Amino acid sequence: MNGGGAPEAPWPVVMVHGTRTSHSQWDRQVPALRAAGHAVSTPDLPGHGERRDEPFTLEAAREALEQEVRGAAHRTGLPVHLVGSSLGGMLAIHVAARNARAEPSFPLGSLVACGAAVQPTATTARLYGRMIAWSDLVPGMRPGAGGRVFRIVLGAEGARAYLRGGRAEATVVAPAMDAVASLDLRADLRRVEVPVAFLHGRLDQLRLDERSFVEAAPRGRLELLGRGSHLENLSRPDRFTPALLRVLARSERDVRGAGV
Repeated sequence: MNGGGAPEAPWPVVMVHGTRTSHSQWDRQVPALRAAGHAVSTPDLPGHGERRDEPFTLEAAREALEQEVRGAAHRTGLPVHLVGSSLGGMLAIHVAARNARAEPSFPLGSLVACGAAVQPTATTARLYGRMIAWSDLVPGMRPGAGGRVFRIVLGAEGARAYLRGGRAEATVVAPAMDAVASLDLRADLRRVEVPVAFLHGRLDQLRLDERSFVEAAPRGRLELLGRGSHLENLSRPDRFTPALLRVLARSERDVRGAGV
């Protein structure tokens, strides 16, 4: 998109967090991505982070992501990598599909879904949502209690990043789960023509449908990270971040090589 002979700069990256966390979920990736030359933005979804006072709706979430992608492309003049974790990954798939024919007004370069390769149903989404909401009953889970469980699961630095932007109220969980249960993610993936990578730890609970998801995406690829968990980007950034950088670089090479 730069139209010159100089090497093109790395594309900007929009990173979308999961349920009940915030933009700070990506604290442990942002410095390395910026050091590699990527412009990075980490929007909060409605009901989360700095937007915790807003109700979560699918329409508002879509609008937030679409605005962020268009803004990143406008600021840099380059295609955009859209990276999403869990809820954010499912929404990223949906937004990419909704705008699949919108180039150049929606110049998406690639899609990376982390811990987001499962097709929720109304029942499974509701049950999973209850598990997330009930987690507040576990001693040490509330941030006000010092986040003891988060430190055990994610390590001190991972817990700090997870909690820095605030933890959304449990009331956001039901509408978020209803939203993803309304989506047909495999049908969405069939419409996404840019490179799509599924970046998962082997122990991630939301990779149940990864094979069919990879097959649904015309340019789908699976990247597995050892015995990693659902929040591998927080607990093991030493593994996750280099893998993400490799995925982004390969997508850029693939698109440029194809003359897209």
